[in-house]
This record gives sequence, structure tokens and C-alpha cells, in this order.
Amino acid sequence: MPRASRIKLDKEKLKEIREHFFYLISNLNDSSEIENFFDSFLSEEEKIMLAKRLVLIMMIKRGYPPHLIQSTLNISYETTRLHSEKLALKNENFHTTIERLIKREKTKEFWEKIDQLLKPFELALRSKTDMKARAELMTPGESQPGSK
Repeated sequence: MPRASRIKLDKEKLKEIREHFFYLISNLNDSSEIENFFDSFLSEEEKIMLAKRLVLIMMIKRGYPPHLIQSTLNISYETTRLHSEKLALKNENFHTTIERLIKREKTKEFWEKIDQLLKPFELALRSKTDMKARAELMTPGESQPGSK
């Protein structure tokens, strides 16, 4: 994501700009208006980066192992580690908001799809030391991609 200018704004001006920005965002009325605004306001790279960061945080909160997060989002170990550490420092409001988003019905469908896609990878990793995982991986059926 592009970085802010190295030339710093004074604190009062920055505070005023942030207040206007948050006011604008909070006054967007529905999902199509929000989507339209962000499609016009952010570059494609910025939208991808923000979406990946949100899913990364949600995957950490849901307890996904780092290697699955990294392979799913095509991010580095360091990115995963850094955001795991930062997550621990976030305030309770942040955690509550993320939990609410995770529990949202439409989001549950998303997690079911992610879990289904990741199951063969998780089984393959476990199959090195777990005979049951090896057998499940070798048996055609629910655990195989595209079997539905």
C-alpha cells in the first residue's frame, strides 16, 4: 500500500482530516454505497491489501495455524507473526468488532469454504505423523477438493 507523504502534517490538521474521513465513512448508508465509494477511492492494490489484512486478523482470531494462513493469503511468515503480535495489543472494542464480523451469517459461509479448501492441505501436513489423516487423505470423498 502506498505510504503517506514523508512531510508531516501538524497534529491539529491531521486530527481534523481524520475526523472528516471517519464522518464520511460513518455516513455511507448501505453496502452498495460503501462498495462504490471504496472502488472509487482506493486503488486495486489498496483494496486487496485491506481485505487480506482483515481476513488475516480473522484467521488468527479463529485459531488457524500460521502455515495455513500464509499459504491461503500468500503472505510471509513475518507478516503473520507481526499481525499476531499486534492483535494481542488491540483494545477490547477492536476484538469485539472482529468477533461480531466472524459470527455474521454471510461470513460463516465464507469460513466453511475456506475450511473446505484447506482441509486437504491440513491432512497432508498431518499425514506425516498421523495414520488417520493419511488414510483420510487417501480415501476419496468429502476431504477431496471438488468432491461435492
